[in-house]
Amino acid sequence: MSPILAQGRAGNIIRSLLILAALVLLMRTAYLLWFFHTPAWTSRPHDIRYCGGWYERVDTPDVTGGQATKTAGGRRKEVMRSPVFRPITAYRPGSACPRYLFSKVGKDVYVTYRASED
Repeated sequence: MSPILAQGRAGNIIRSLLILAALVLLMRTAYLLWFFHTPAWTSRPHDIRYCGGWYERVDTPDVTGGQATKTAGGRRKEVMRSPVFRPITAYRPGSACPRYLFSKVGKDVYVTYRASED
């Protein structure tokens, strides 16, 4: 008999773990859709919330680390890793709220985000 259908302790444990895994994946996707407005399987959302405001993706091709540093106007510094194992890391040049953020999506590939004008 399959352990998932078994009546014993092993079957209950396996069934519980499968249910928990399904719930975690469902809640992760719901959270990312709510917070980032994008599903979990993409690494380039339309906007990112940081520093009390929203940063919108710039409609330009992806840039390299050197181009990102030039656009930022100085050295970049990691400011956050997005939650729930999301493959986004944003960078900023200084301690103040930056005009640009850069999301790392590859080895030396970044997507540029600009602070939205509200």
